[in-house]
Amino acid sequence: MFARLLIAVLVIGAVVVFLRGLRARAGEKRPVVSARTARCAHCQVYFPRQEGVVVDGRDFCSREHAEQGRA
Repeated sequence: MFARLLIAVLVIGAVVVFLRGLRARAGEKRPVVSARTARCAHCQVYFPRQEGVVVDGRDFCSREHAEQGRA
């Protein structure tokens, strides 16, 4: 009887640890967006602000997307 209880507690503990690990890994997949990044108005990709192009107050990741955004 005691052995079954001990095994059940160990299995439940292992499931809890496994689920916490899954939740922690799922949180790591979120994109990190800092204040120094911008989002392209055309393709919605985040890029370093200093590498982009600003046209009419909108941020673009490249000149090509800035030209396509004007059209």
